[in-house]
Amino acid sequence: MREHLEGVRLGGEMEEPRIRRAAPYRRIAELREDEEWVKVMGVVVEKKDSEIVLDDGSGLLTVFSDKEGMFEEIGVGSQIRVFGRPMLSVGKEMKAEIVQKVDGLDFELYWKVMEEVKRLEEEIR
Repeated sequence: MREHLEGVRLGGEMEEPRIRRAAPYRRIAELREDEEWVKVMGVVVEKKDSEIVLDDGSGLLTVFSDKEGMFEEIGVGSQIRVFGRPMLSVGKEMKAEIVQKVDGLDFELYWKVMEEVKRLEEEIR
């Protein structure tokens, strides 16, 4: 390995890796401004170049991104999961960092399971 690194200098302090806690699942109606990292799931009901509108049955959420092409593979009717930061001061908005298609997922069953998980977590606290 040393012969491959000859002439290479590593300088400066290395930045500490940022470890982010797992994103809690939220229904759109439950989003809070004070949370910096959450995930929501729903159906795309409207699409523009840099934003989409998501419906999870509890409300509508405008999801936007600065990353070009983030919503390229997504169309109206797509089921998606979005990880990002809620921005609720203007309206129901979220800045997306990760978008995943979950077409074919049984949302009703998923939400029932997530409600049961939440209930059990509260029970053990």
